[in-house]
Amino acid sequence: MGLVSLIMDFICSGKLESAWDIMKENGISWHALDYQKVFKDLEENLESEIDLGNIHTANRLKRRIHALKIFQACGLVPQQSIASVDLPEGYQGKMLLIQIVGGAAHGMVCLRTGDDWHREILRNTIEEVQDLGFENADVAPLGGAWIQFEPDGTITVYGSSEEFGACDKNLAADLISHAFPGNRVLRYH
Repeated sequence: MGLVSLIMDFICSGKLESAWDIMKENGISWHALDYQKVFKDLEENLESEIDLGNIHTANRLKRRIHALKIFQACGLVPQQSIASVDLPEGYQGKMLLIQIVGGAAHGMVCLRTGDDWHREILRNTIEEVQDLGFENADVAPLGGAWIQFEPDGTITVYGSSEEFGACDKNLAADLISHAFPGNRVLRYH
């Protein structure tokens, strides 16, 4: 098996980090790879999962397609693939600060929201990072809190996670401020 075939096998299996490592070690440009079949297969699988009503699997496939498009355009760039903040406007609920440990995205700190439990936010974030092609990365919780968008546009960060403890609310507020530069962010310790 040639290097290009090995790289394409890694890309097909969603292991972009491994593909990138081989490409860098051997001076192979991402422009030299043919992504068309991979995109076609992923898009067909996505349509099939949507038709079957498998929303969770469909969302995972959407993330893989997104990551592959970024990889095709500029290689493995964690800051372009992994959003630092996942916070829908108007959200009211739990949040978790996480740090990515290991691999190409090592050291990134991100804010994630959703679900009824902080451990589910963590589980979903682990899955997200893997779907985005960072198979050598792990996700560590840095503590949780609650977020509330107020009617006047202020975003409030307060409380903590029973399971993971309180996050650094100053860091959370800083991440939120970058994502929502027009909003005032308040934090209660």
